[in-house]
Amino acid sequence: MSTMEAKIVARSFERVLRRVHSKRECFAIVNGGETWAYLAPADSTHCNSHELADDVASATLSARDRRALATNLRKGRRSLKPLANPWD
Repeated sequence: MSTMEAKIVARSFERVLRRVHSKRECFAIVNGGETWAYLAPADSTHCNSHELADDVASATLSARDRRALATNLRKGRRSLKPLANPWD
């Protein structure tokens, strides 16, 4: 994934969107060296958390795979940082 400075994206947003759409490129938008956002093409190969949950619920998993999935989800949740309130 390429990176692009927020100032460049702001100046040429339409051109960047065309590039994402036509060339299927993804960008990490950075400001001061810190990643602020990701820009990726919208297509049917991605899913949101609700679609993923539906897919997992309808999947036939062995007991071993269910335990492994649950373990990995717990590990992932512990690694998440609490959301900061942007209005504070």
